[in-house]
Amino acid sequence: MMDENNGNIRFLSAISYLGIFFVIGHFAVEKDNPDLRFHTFQGGVLFCGFTMLYLSDFLLYLLLAFAPALQSIVTILLTVAISVAYLILAVMGIMSAIKFEQRQLPFFVGELAVMLRDKIDNQSRTRK
Repeated sequence: MMDENNGNIRFLSAISYLGIFFVIGHFAVEKDNPDLRFHTFQGGVLFCGFTMLYLSDFLLYLLLAFAPALQSIVTILLTVAISVAYLILAVMGIMSAIKFEQRQLPFFVGELAVMLRDKIDNQSRTRK
């Protein structure tokens, strides 16, 4: 049987993959829980990485202003591809959070999140 604290951690871990909501886990009472920290860092990297991809897509849209037909086709296809990739990775992260697993997401997301978390942990240990 799951107690209320585990339910909170599971919920906060799962919503970490839904856009900017990863910030909630960083300020929660349970913020020092290793599972929650793993998922909030991974959700943060996912959000920031895909935000940069969407901004790049927008810049490409602006650069292709000289060819409206090409502009529409390329940016629509790229936007759909970015959105599908984000959705797949977010669902993978949510499923991992619900199962209380610390499974790294593929591509740059999982490795970068672990590196970032470890670097921040090391910096906070040296300050103490």
